[in-house]
Amino acid sequence: MHTIHSRIRQARTNKGLTQAELAEKLNISITAIQLWENKDEAKATAPKRKRLEEVAKILGVTVTWLYTGENPKPTENPSPSEGYKKVMIYTIDLSKNHENIKWILSEFEEPLLINNNWFKSKNLIPDDLRAMRVKGNSMAPNLENNDIVMINTNDVEPVDGEIYAITYNKHFFIRQIRQTVDGINLISSNSDYETIKISYNHLDNFIILGKKVWRCG
Repeated sequence: MHTIHSRIRQARTNKGLTQAELAEKLNISITAIQLWENKDEAKATAPKRKRLEEVAKILGVTVTWLYTGENPKPTENPSPSEGYKKVMIYTIDLSKNHENIKWILSEFEEPLLINNNWFKSKNLIPDDLRAMRVKGNSMAPNLENNDIVMINTNDVEPVDGEIYAITYNKHFFIRQIRQTVDGINLISSNSDYETIKISYNHLDNFIILGKKVWRCG
């Protein structure tokens, strides 16, 4: 089960509910359920956070599991004391100069609860990690609009082919990095977007915020 869509479908069938029965419990149309569970990722949609909480409660799983697939048999509302740690979700304020980037804790998003074993397996420190929403489709299909991406703020050394959260000229990007003899290229997965080429003379306005270590959608 690799996506939120397949996990909703699996949790529903495990609960013994039809799409129509789940739709009735949520007081929505069966079409909405069909879109959530659509096997065609290009056509599938996902519930908003508040609705996803209702879905999780009805299906007896957690929002975190629906988002990430972590802990296939989670308990309701796991807490950090039960082997989980929180990763907070942020937005970025670029209104000031590039050296004073402000991380703003999202007031509309619940933190992610991630199993401690995952951090150990990836050799990551939870306090170094920050999550954020992807906006736009410049990195599709690797990252879709409204996916959640987690970055390691302690890993800012550029490695060719890796994806990073970046600011450049007071704009925020999530891009693959490739170093060249002239500077650094910011590469989109979506061919509709041109590569951003930054010469070494303009790297003063370029900051790597962290490397992508995880995503869900």
